[in-house]
Amino acid sequence: MSALSFKMNGVFSRLRSSISSRLVVRVPDEMSCCEFDCRKTECLDGDWEGCQQRLRYAERLRADRCKASGQP
Repeated sequence: MSALSFKMNGVFSRLRSSISSRLVVRVPDEMSCCEFDCRKTECLDGDWEGCQQRLRYAERLRADRCKASGQP
């Protein structure tokens, strides 16, 4: 390959990275259950606070973070 093709690959790689960082938003861990595992597209006002699936996920996430930090 020529030096030009390597340079073009670098340009396209940076361009793709720049575009994806602007279009793809990182989902916080606390919301990933709602975003990826729930079939609802939107929760009503009171549904989110009492959602059993979300609460179970939050408890598992909290337990995993405690284990990782060495807390009982």
